[in-house]
Amino acid sequence: MSSEDKEKLIYDLIFSEETEYIIGVHEYVKNLWMYDRFIDEIKSVLSKSRVAIIRETVTVDSNSIIWKIKVKK
Repeated sequence: MSSEDKEKLIYDLIFSEETEYIIGVHEYVKNLWMYDRFIDEIKSVLSKSRVAIIRETVTVDSNSIIWKIKVKK
């Protein structure tokens, strides 16, 4: 994962017209079992940007972690 990819994700979450996202967390973290830190970091940035997560699910399996969110901007 490059920091540019993560920055692009954050930019899209804040400024895009979309409100529903399916994020492959496994694409952004090296250690799959540290996914909660990544999610917490993104939530913190969104909160500071006044973007609220109104619905979320996290699906974890041995190869991937999928975070589905719906946001209100």
